[in-house]
Amino acid sequence: MEQDAGIILRWWMTLAGVGIAGWPIARRLFSGWTDQGYFLAKAIGIAGISLLVWWLGSLRVIPFTWPATIIAGGVITALGMSWLKKSKMDWKSVPWKTIAVEELVFLGLLWGWSWVKAHEPSINGLEKFMDYGFMRSILRSNFFPPPDMWFAGGTINYYYFGHLMTAVLTRLSGLDLVYTFNLMLATLFALTATMSFGIGRELLKRLPRSWMLCGAIFIGFLVTLSGNLQTIYAFTKGYWAEIPPPFWTIWSDFSSTDNIREGWRSYWYPNATRFIPYTIHEFPSYSFVVSDVHGHVLSIPLALLMIAMLVSLFGQDKGKLEWWELAVYGTVAGMAFMTNALDGLIYLGLIMMLSIITNLKSQISNLKKIPVAWGIVILAFGVTIIPFVRSFKSFVSGVAVNCPPAALANTKIGPLIFEETEKCQKSPLWMILVLWGFFAYCAVGLYLLKENPLESRNKRMLLVWAVFCTGLIIFPEFFYFKDIYPQHFRSNTMFKLGYQVFMLMSILAGYTIVQMLRTHASNLRKAFLLGVAPMVFLVSIYPNFGVRSYFEELKTYRGLYGLNWMANKLPDDLAAVNWLNANIPDSQQPVVLEANGDSYTEYERISAFTGLPTVAGWVVHEWLWRGGYEPIAARAEEVRQVYEAADEYSARTVLNKYDVEFIVVGGLERQKYPQLNETLIRQLATPVFASGTITVYKVD
Repeated sequence: MEQDAGIILRWWMTLAGVGIAGWPIARRLFSGWTDQGYFLAKAIGIAGISLLVWWLGSLRVIPFTWPATIIAGGVITALGMSWLKKSKMDWKSVPWKTIAVEELVFLGLLWGWSWVKAHEPSINGLEKFMDYGFMRSILRSNFFPPPDMWFAGGTINYYYFGHLMTAVLTRLSGLDLVYTFNLMLATLFALTATMSFGIGRELLKRLPRSWMLCGAIFIGFLVTLSGNLQTIYAFTKGYWAEIPPPFWTIWSDFSSTDNIREGWRSYWYPNATRFIPYTIHEFPSYSFVVSDVHGHVLSIPLALLMIAMLVSLFGQDKGKLEWWELAVYGTVAGMAFMTNALDGLIYLGLIMMLSIITNLKSQISNLKKIPVAWGIVILAFGVTIIPFVRSFKSFVSGVAVNCPPAALANTKIGPLIFEETEKCQKSPLWMILVLWGFFAYCAVGLYLLKENPLESRNKRMLLVWAVFCTGLIIFPEFFYFKDIYPQHFRSNTMFKLGYQVFMLMSILAGYTIVQMLRTHASNLRKAFLLGVAPMVFLVSIYPNFGVRSYFEELKTYRGLYGLNWMANKLPDDLAAVNWLNANIPDSQQPVVLEANGDSYTEYERISAFTGLPTVAGWVVHEWLWRGGYEPIAARAEEVRQVYEAADEYSARTVLNKYDVEFIVVGGLERQKYPQLNETLIRQLATPVFASGTITVYKVD
């Protein structure tokens, strides 16, 4: 624990430095906010430094090294200071006490979730191998795009900018990724809580201080830790069916406390994210529990930064939209696109919708400026992503129709794909209400709330959010972005759209509840609060189930080192990983051959934890990224050809084709290839490392 304390402090100091670099830009963008944008400065600093490093590396101007990240930080700071100087803002107006308190709050949240994470720090399960492997590959890369550690000779064909942000912070801190992987999760938690608090405080700034602060804390809680109304199943007998029964048909017998306790104990927290059959509808609280440092989580600070800018642009009495604000927004949207594609497109759509509706009552001359504003945002977005799209091949083949008419089956009209009529999934209305009923109730309450003239712009903006989010919820009922998944064909679409709905509507819900509490006594107020109280209770108890289950009731502190599980389960494999990392400089990426296996298994453990490319990686993942099964299937057969080769020629053909330098023979290789010919491998390569059941050979 003492070692972890030093590591956390070092990481926090790195974040503080990055925040200082981003604060001049934050002050210019959020000059009227209580803290002059300080709670948003870290996200700006991380994004700005990462973008500059990535652009220079993509253009092959400056390699990705520690000095390069320091230089990038200096450039971002200098640009921000120069930009700030033009605004004639002085430093006498800085609320230093507020900023000191905010930094302590951020440190407390960072430390708190680091402590929680240390009870289950394993970098294993779900997408963790992939995410860690991306980050490790990026850290080994001089230029971008980085090599795909699971497809030797190819580059990462995925949205990796968020992984690069983690790599940038790792390089700046000088810490090992086995720690910073978990620290990044805690950082995302702290950023989500503080940034959403800052947004809530700005929305509620006209209220008395105590109401403003409590309301902002409530909004921060809803965005960061709350769940949905599916927790009502904690008060039922539970279910094991693939299609959940209606909760009112399986109520627990409340005649005894034992029955209530049993329902409470048996509630399985992931069900809240897989409630509608064959779909995914996750939210931040679940993400922070299961601990995948994946694109949708890495994108949260970027999304909240855009939300904050929308509040600044449309929730205040601004005279006009400045071109540089729009350019920054478009740039952040571009980074979000490269981190979690639909996020960038969602927030492009939202700013366009807001710019129209909030100006409907304006003069014609103002309305004519809207296309110009859109042009600035889109131009900044497009310029930002140029190096990315040059090397990226989308694995979405188009927009498909959910439940296509039989007459149009297996046809394509323009951008729309009409697949077979069996591709039909509709969400029952009662299930939609379980997931989104709390937010819908709050949106209706906001609409009915008597308008305070001082809050009119906030209310109008938030109601536009509600309409926009309704569209995002409805979209997967009729369309989906077609990828490789047959039965879960609309799951990714619903997942990515719903994630942003949850954050946007959590802010709206918190704002509405606080404003309703503040209104004078009325029948509307009483009815609303009576109905919303049980909903707030249900969404608020979700962290209890997730944290208690995943982190084993916080009973055993294991530390932040993420490979303890490997030391216990695959100690020889970990020894090989450590040897390769110690003996191959980060600037080099020779190909290492290991057994390939199915996704979400422990195969590809060498490439994932060294960042060294292997010939064939997780099957379904590469199937998605390469747009078809054949590329990965052919490589999998070639890997088998080496391990089970009957003659030297057939093995050398593959080794030469992929320029393989190391061959790993361990327990997983022997398990995957029963006819493994280690005698032949010894003729092709020389043992350079051995530990128990595993040997690393260097190809002659």
